[in-house]
Amino acid sequence: MQVIPVTGLGEIRAGEDLPAVLAAAVREAGVQEGDVLCVSTKIVSKSLGLSVPAARREAAIEAAAVRTIARRRHTRLVTSVVQIASGPVLAAAGVDSSNAPEGPLLLPEDPDACAAELRSGLIAALGVRIGVVLTDTSSRVWRVGSGDIALGAAGVASLQDLRGGADADGRPLTVTVRALADELAAAADLVKGKASGVPAAIVRGVPGATADDVPARDLSRTGADDWFRRPSLESVWVALGLAPAQEPIARMSPEPAAERIARALEVAALPRAGRRPRTATAHLAEDATAEGGGEPRRILVTPGGADPADWVAAGELAERVRTALGAEAIAAPLPPLTVVVTHPQEDSR
Repeated sequence: MQVIPVTGLGEIRAGEDLPAVLAAAVREAGVQEGDVLCVSTKIVSKSLGLSVPAARREAAIEAAAVRTIARRRHTRLVTSVVQIASGPVLAAAGVDSSNAPEGPLLLPEDPDACAAELRSGLIAALGVRIGVVLTDTSSRVWRVGSGDIALGAAGVASLQDLRGGADADGRPLTVTVRALADELAAAADLVKGKASGVPAAIVRGVPGATADDVPARDLSRTGADDWFRRPSLESVWVALGLAPAQEPIARMSPEPAAERIARALEVAALPRAGRRPRTATAHLAEDATAEGGGEPRRILVTPGGADPADWVAAGELAERVRTALGAEAIAAPLPPLTVVVTHPQEDSR
C-alpha cells in the first residue's frame, strides 16, 4: 500500500473550480486507475464559500445541529457535541476556525453528494476511474486524541462486509464489517496536515477499496442503532424530565465532589413541565460526623408543610436526589451520602 501526498495546492478560494485544481495536482502526483483520493472537507467548504463571520460561529453551530448530544464547559468556553444533517456526531458541528482566513468554515450539508460531484469532475479531467473520500478530523468515544474520518465518499466501499469469510484459523466471520473509508481517511492523514499545507493524499493498493460504491453516510450509527444517544449524565437528566434548556453544563475536566453534589441537588429540584411547583426542598446538612468516623453525610429533604401531599412531594424529591447523585457517581465515586426525609422543624445541625 502507498500513501502519496498531493502537493502544490495553493489557498482555495470561494467559487474556485476545485475539480480542475485537484486534477492538475493529482496528475502531477501520478494518479492511477483504482486509486482513492482523500481530500480534506475543509477545501470543499472553502470552494463552496461556506464561511461565516466569527461572531456568528455559535449561531451557525446551532443551525447545523439536528440533535444535541451534550454540552461541556472548558474554562469559559462551552463546546456543543451535536449530530449534523449528514449523520456524524461532531464537536461544534465540525465548524472549524483553523486555516480559515475568511472566517469559521461550515461543513457541506451533503458530503456524499460533494464527493460524487468532485469524483465526476476528476474522472472527466483525468481519464482514470478513482474513488474519492472527503475527510475531517474527529475525536472518538472512549479513545484519547483525534484522527481523520470519512464524511463523504464516492466510488469507494465505505463499509467492507467481511461476514461469511474466515479468520486465519478458519473460524467463520459473522459480525465483522470494516469501516474502510475511515481507515483510508486515517491513512491519508499520515501525510496530510493543517500545518504542512497538504489537504489531499492518494491511497493506493488497498484491496477492494473501489470494488463497490457505499456512501459515507452509512458509517454513522444513528436512529434505532444508536446505543448512546446521550452521555450518562444527560441520559439521567432526560429520564428525570428536564427540558434541554434546563440541563446544566458539566465541565470537560474532572469536577470536585462538592460541585457534582450541588449539581445533583439542583437537577433534582428543577420543575417539570405540566407538574405543580414542588413544595419540598433538599440541602446538604452540616453533620458533625462528616469530618471523621467515615459516616455518610446527610442530604435532608424537607416537606413544605404537614399535609400528606407535602410528604409525598418530599418522598418524590428524595428519589430524584438519589437518582441524580447516582448519575454524578458514574464517572467517579462520590463520598458516602444518605438522603433523609425529615420534619421541617427537625434540627439539621
